[in-house]
Amino acid sequence: MEFLCVVAGKHVWSVHVDLHILDDGGNLIDAANIAALAALSTFWRPECTVGGDDGQQVTVHDPEVRDPLPLTIHHMPIAVTFAYFGEGNIVVLDPTYKEEAVMGGRMAAIVNSNGDVCAIQKAGGEGLMSSVTMQCLRIASVKAADITSKIKKAVSNPLRLMTSRGAHVLIWFPTKFKSKHAYDVK
Repeated sequence: MEFLCVVAGKHVWSVHVDLHILDDGGNLIDAANIAALAALSTFWRPECTVGGDDGQQVTVHDPEVRDPLPLTIHHMPIAVTFAYFGEGNIVVLDPTYKEEAVMGGRMAAIVNSNGDVCAIQKAGGEGLMSSVTMQCLRIASVKAADITSKIKKAVSNPLRLMTSRGAHVLIWFPTKFKSKHAYDVK
Protein backbone atom coordinates (compact mmCIF):
# COMPACT_ATOMS: atom_id res chain seq x y z
CA MET A 1 0.00 0.00 0.00
CA GLU A 2 1.87 3.00 -1.34
CA PHE A 3 -0.30 5.30 0.76
CA LEU A 4 1.51 4.19 3.91
CA CYS A 5 5.01 4.66 2.45
CA VAL A 6 6.74 7.90 3.48
CA VAL A 7 10.29 7.29 2.19
CA ALA A 8 10.79 4.12 0.12
CA GLY A 9 12.84 1.57 2.01
CA LYS A 10 13.13 3.82 5.09
CA HIS A 11 9.89 5.11 6.61
CA VAL A 12 6.41 3.68 6.50
CA TRP A 13 3.27 4.18 8.56
CA SER A 14 2.27 1.19 10.66
CA VAL A 15 -1.46 0.67 11.12
CA HIS A 16 -2.89 -1.77 13.67
CA VAL A 17 -6.49 -2.87 14.12
CA ASP A 18 -7.42 -4.19 17.55
CA LEU A 19 -10.75 -5.97 17.81
CA HIS A 20 -12.36 -6.59 21.19
CA ILE A 21 -14.83 -9.46 20.91
CA LEU A 22 -17.79 -9.06 23.26
CA ASP A 23 -19.89 -11.97 22.03
CA ASP A 24 -19.70 -14.71 19.43
CA GLY A 25 -22.96 -15.79 17.86
CA GLY A 26 -21.07 -17.70 15.20
CA ASN A 27 -18.92 -16.90 12.19
CA LEU A 28 -16.53 -14.67 14.07
CA ILE A 29 -14.08 -14.58 11.13
CA ASP A 30 -16.51 -12.76 8.83
CA ALA A 31 -17.75 -10.37 11.53
CA ALA A 32 -14.20 -9.44 12.53
CA ASN A 33 -13.25 -8.97 8.87
CA ILE A 34 -16.15 -6.57 8.29
CA ALA A 35 -15.34 -4.63 11.48
CA ALA A 36 -11.65 -4.31 10.56
CA LEU A 37 -12.41 -3.18 7.00
CA ALA A 38 -14.94 -0.63 8.25
CA ALA A 39 -12.37 0.72 10.72
CA LEU A 40 -9.67 0.92 8.06
CA SER A 41 -12.12 2.64 5.69
CA THR A 42 -12.44 5.48 8.20
CA PHE A 43 -8.72 5.73 8.99
CA TRP A 44 -6.97 9.03 8.30
CA ARG A 45 -3.23 9.51 8.67
CA PRO A 46 -1.41 12.79 9.26
CA GLU A 47 0.01 14.57 6.21
CA CYS A 48 3.79 14.44 6.07
CA THR A 49 6.44 15.94 3.83
CA VAL A 50 9.96 14.85 3.03
CA GLY A 51 12.77 17.38 2.74
CA GLY A 52 16.23 18.25 3.97
CA ASP A 53 19.53 18.19 2.11
CA ASP A 54 19.49 14.42 1.69
CA GLY A 55 15.72 14.15 1.11
CA GLN A 56 15.37 11.99 4.22
CA GLN A 57 13.98 14.50 6.74
CA VAL A 58 10.34 13.70 7.46
CA THR A 59 7.96 16.29 8.89
CA VAL A 60 4.65 15.02 10.27
CA HIS A 61 2.10 17.83 10.17
CA ASP A 62 -0.40 18.46 12.93
CA PRO A 63 -4.04 17.97 11.83
CA GLU A 64 -4.62 21.60 12.80
CA VAL A 65 -2.08 22.66 10.18
CA ARG A 66 -2.77 20.25 7.30
CA ASP A 67 -5.76 18.03 6.66
CA PRO A 68 -5.12 14.33 7.33
CA LEU A 69 -5.32 11.94 4.39
CA PRO A 70 -7.83 9.07 4.17
CA LEU A 71 -6.64 5.51 3.64
CA THR A 72 -7.62 4.25 0.20
CA ILE A 73 -8.54 0.58 -0.04
CA HIS A 74 -8.93 -0.35 -3.69
CA HIS A 75 -10.03 -3.97 -3.31
CA MET A 76 -11.43 -5.01 0.07
CA PRO A 77 -10.61 -8.64 0.94
CA ILE A 78 -13.92 -10.02 2.22
CA ALA A 79 -14.07 -13.23 4.27
CA VAL A 80 -17.00 -15.48 3.41
CA THR A 81 -17.22 -18.57 5.61
CA PHE A 82 -18.92 -21.86 4.81
CA ALA A 83 -19.60 -24.73 7.22
CA TYR A 84 -19.94 -28.14 5.68
CA PHE A 85 -21.73 -31.23 6.87
CA GLY A 86 -22.10 -34.82 5.70
CA GLU A 87 -18.74 -35.20 3.95
CA GLY A 88 -19.21 -31.84 2.24
CA ASN A 89 -22.59 -32.68 0.68
CA ILE A 90 -24.33 -29.90 2.62
CA VAL A 91 -22.76 -26.46 2.78
CA VAL A 92 -24.06 -23.59 4.92
CA LEU A 93 -23.04 -19.98 4.36
CA ASP A 94 -22.46 -17.81 7.45
CA PRO A 95 -22.83 -20.51 10.14
CA THR A 96 -24.32 -19.75 13.56
CA TYR A 97 -22.60 -20.89 16.75
CA LYS A 98 -24.99 -23.87 16.92
CA GLU A 99 -24.07 -24.90 13.37
CA GLU A 100 -20.39 -24.43 14.17
CA ALA A 101 -20.75 -26.81 17.14
CA VAL A 102 -21.84 -29.69 14.88
CA MET A 103 -20.20 -28.89 11.55
CA GLY A 104 -17.84 -31.34 9.91
CA GLY A 105 -15.49 -28.57 8.85
CA ARG A 106 -15.18 -24.97 7.77
CA MET A 107 -13.83 -23.12 4.76
CA ALA A 108 -13.25 -19.38 4.70
CA ALA A 109 -12.87 -17.89 1.24
CA ILE A 110 -11.36 -14.42 1.17
CA VAL A 111 -12.30 -12.71 -2.09
CA ASN A 112 -12.72 -9.16 -3.33
CA SER A 113 -15.66 -7.63 -5.19
CA ASN A 114 -13.97 -8.44 -8.52
CA GLY A 115 -14.06 -12.13 -7.65
CA ASP A 116 -10.30 -12.38 -7.16
CA VAL A 117 -9.43 -15.06 -4.61
CA CYS A 118 -7.09 -13.59 -1.99
CA ALA A 119 -6.94 -16.65 0.27
CA ILE A 120 -8.71 -19.86 1.21
CA GLN A 121 -8.50 -21.32 4.70
CA LYS A 122 -9.97 -24.75 5.41
CA ALA A 123 -10.22 -26.02 8.97
CA GLY A 124 -11.32 -29.41 10.17
CA GLY A 125 -13.01 -32.31 8.51
CA GLU A 126 -12.05 -34.18 5.40
CA GLY A 127 -11.20 -32.69 2.05
CA LEU A 128 -13.80 -31.04 -0.14
CA MET A 129 -14.39 -31.94 -3.76
CA SER A 130 -13.07 -29.31 -6.15
CA SER A 131 -16.57 -28.79 -7.57
CA VAL A 132 -17.84 -27.91 -4.07
CA THR A 133 -14.91 -25.54 -3.52
CA MET A 134 -15.52 -23.84 -6.88
CA GLN A 135 -19.25 -23.45 -6.14
CA CYS A 136 -18.39 -21.91 -2.76
CA LEU A 137 -15.97 -19.49 -4.46
CA ARG A 138 -18.69 -18.40 -6.91
CA ILE A 139 -21.08 -17.77 -4.01
CA ALA A 140 -18.33 -15.98 -2.07
CA SER A 141 -17.71 -13.63 -5.03
CA VAL A 142 -21.36 -12.57 -5.07
CA LYS A 143 -21.40 -12.12 -1.28
CA ALA A 144 -18.12 -10.17 -1.34
CA ALA A 145 -19.53 -7.66 -3.83
CA ASP A 146 -22.65 -7.25 -1.67
CA ILE A 147 -20.71 -6.88 1.60
CA THR A 148 -18.24 -4.43 0.01
CA SER A 149 -21.07 -2.17 -1.12
CA LYS A 150 -22.68 -2.36 2.34
CA ILE A 151 -19.42 -1.42 4.07
CA LYS A 152 -18.88 1.51 1.70
CA LYS A 153 -22.47 2.67 2.23
CA ALA A 154 -22.20 2.33 6.02
CA VAL A 155 -18.97 4.32 6.34
CA SER A 156 -20.29 7.12 4.14
CA ASN A 157 -23.47 7.45 6.25
CA PRO A 158 -24.63 10.92 7.38
CA LEU A 159 -23.92 9.95 11.00
CA ARG A 160 -20.23 9.76 10.17
CA LEU A 161 -18.92 12.86 11.86
CA MET A 162 -15.79 14.66 10.69
CA THR A 163 -14.31 17.88 11.96
CA SER A 164 -12.84 20.20 9.34
CA ARG A 165 -9.35 19.54 10.74
CA GLY A 166 -8.47 16.16 12.16
CA ALA A 167 -10.55 13.05 12.19
CA HIS A 168 -13.14 12.42 14.84
CA VAL A 169 -15.28 9.64 13.49
CA LEU A 170 -18.48 8.01 14.66
CA ILE A 171 -19.63 5.09 12.55
CA TRP A 172 -23.15 3.79 12.54
CA PHE A 173 -24.10 0.57 10.73
CA PRO A 174 -27.82 0.62 9.93
CA THR A 175 -27.51 -2.25 7.46
CA LYS A 176 -27.63 -5.87 8.49
CA PHE A 177 -24.70 -7.85 7.13
CA LYS A 178 -25.85 -11.24 8.28
CA SER A 179 -27.77 -13.40 5.87
CA LYS A 180 -28.56 -17.05 6.11
CA HIS A 181 -28.40 -19.28 3.06
CA ALA A 182 -28.02 -23.03 2.96
CA TYR A 183 -26.83 -24.73 -0.19
CA ASP A 184 -27.32 -28.40 -0.93
CA VAL A 185 -24.32 -29.37 -3.02
CA LYS A 186 -24.78 -32.32 -5.37
